[in-house]
Amino acid sequence: MPDEIPSDEEQVTLDFTRLSSRDLGAVHSRFAVRHSHVLFHTAVREADVLGHRRNLRMAEAKFRVVHAGEKKTDVDALMEENPRIVRLRDRVMQADAEVEILEAVASGYEAIRNAASREISRRIGERAPID
Repeated sequence: MPDEIPSDEEQVTLDFTRLSSRDLGAVHSRFAVRHSHVLFHTAVREADVLGHRRNLRMAEAKFRVVHAGEKKTDVDALMEENPRIVRLRDRVMQADAEVEILEAVASGYEAIRNAASREISRRIGERAPID
């Protein structure tokens, strides 16, 4: 799976009725590929988020074991200052943000793909039946 699909600064007309059938099929195909590509990378980043969250929970649990006799509020305050826990929390937040961005991009690609698909279906429906 390639890391990126070049967009080549592509501009897509949003009025698909003006495109030829070949151009419409090409738009549909390109955006279907891009949509599936983004979904793959979203799944990879979500797996990263789960790994970071697991590591964070383990680090917090170890920290609580070391500070077992102290008050919970004191332990929570100390966790905020622990560089390892802070770094893991930052990783979780960054990976979550990346997943949200990828989901937004996937939604945009899906909308264009679906619009092209609807136009293809409309054109097929307009054709006279062959006897």
